[in-house]
Amino acid sequence: MKRLISIFVLLLLACNSTKTTDSLLAGVWEKDQSIRLRLAELTKAVSVEGRTDLIDSLVSVVDEQQRIDEENMAVVDSILQRGLPAGLSAESYKTIWIVIDHASLEKQEQYLPIVEQISLDGLIDKDEYAILCDRVAMKQNCPQRYGSQVVQFGSVDALQLYLWPVENPAELDSLRASVGLSPIAEYLSKVSEESGIEVKYEPTITVEEINTMRNK
Repeated sequence: MKRLISIFVLLLLACNSTKTTDSLLAGVWEKDQSIRLRLAELTKAVSVEGRTDLIDSLVSVVDEQQRIDEENMAVVDSILQRGLPAGLSAESYKTIWIVIDHASLEKQEQYLPIVEQISLDGLIDKDEYAILCDRVAMKQNCPQRYGSQVVQFGSVDALQLYLWPVENPAELDSLRASVGLSPIAEYLSKVSEESGIEVKYEPTITVEEINTMRNK
């Protein structure tokens, strides 16, 4: 399936140029955001509102999100085969970042230098590169730097949310400010409000401790 998508994308890109790539990535963005909106709504309904009748639907959407993420990554893979295209729209560069941000660790590590370059060139915001750095650190089982990643665990209808451990709690707000992120208290309040679940933050908690909690 991925190979067919890649061949199709390469044919499209060979036929045209920037406009074709922008259009292709606009569709990728729509799929990425739509499935995540559905997932957020179902997660809140099940875990906050107690709608256990929606658990099967939630599991189905999780599977669908994984499939869509893989398809979107295949598209971005094809676009980046010859390097990062120049002259794309701002929305296209943001889409390339978000697809990589939602990809496997292998793909994130592969394309992290490209995302860094996009950020240095001003084609995406500094905080977007910082978010990817944090996500890679978390997947590598290391503390994050900017405090952008929240981990969830527990049963589907009784989720707990924790801020993934950070490298330097004392400097966290300063580091966040350096890449345009809001203070950590403000960020946690926003995530808690959007999810309907309080996000807990324990500055001294270690990766080992959080993993023990996740595995109970």
